[in-house]
Amino acid sequence: MFKRKLCALDFHHPDTFNIDDQPDLQALIVWLEDQKIRFYPSEDRKALRQVGSSGWDDAFTKYLQELECPVDFRKQASVLDWLLGYAIRLEYSDNLEQYQALDKAAAQAQQPAASSAPSGLATLDSTSAEFKTGVTSLAKLLSMPQHSDPVMVFQAARRLIEDRFSAEAMAKASQHQDGATEIFPLDKMGLGFDTKEKGLNQAAKILRLLHIAELRQLQTSINEIIVAVQTLTADPKTDERLGKVGR
Repeated sequence: MFKRKLCALDFHHPDTFNIDDQPDLQALIVWLEDQKIRFYPSEDRKALRQVGSSGWDDAFTKYLQELECPVDFRKQASVLDWLLGYAIRLEYSDNLEQYQALDKAAAQAQQPAASSAPSGLATLDSTSAEFKTGVTSLAKLLSMPQHSDPVMVFQAARRLIEDRFSAEAMAKASQHQDGATEIFPLDKMGLGFDTKEKGLNQAAKILRLLHIAELRQLQTSINEIIVAVQTLTADPKTDERLGKVGR
């Protein structure tokens, strides 16, 4: 569950880490603070470094409070996932130029013919309150489970939206039974809430329209079944040899 993030942080034994092993978990927390997060000055890390002591849990709770961890402290896996994500963000910001160069090289290698104009996603601040609020609203609209890392939720939402807007999905959603295409003026359509991001608002509107189209298709199918049943019951077959009406 945590292997990918542990590998990203160059943790020394990502394959064998066991969150249910308390000494292993506590040692990882100490390693994260010493090597990656470095929230406390070195001399203030003494309580955390006392792995296995009776006061370690209290020291860890105090540490999370001072980090302003938004996750329920009782949910151990969620807390650790948040800490790992937090450490990765710090690692990225500490080596920003290095990672930006790698990202640029990878993008050029994968899409040599793509436009050199910067993507709108690249300008998003994943640590801002507006980003987190927008991602939370989008996840609720898509009926996605919440996660402590808004970047991961955003990536999952983007993948879901890309899947829903594939050529096949869009072709199916844009066609009526008579084959005519229906045009929806998105600018005139109300959403009911505002994500503060025009692109997210547009995506939310499109998803709502697709959902409505699916409901309409379901209602049409139900109506067809009702008509078929009514036709059957209103025009029964007569078998004169049996002297009765019906099949």
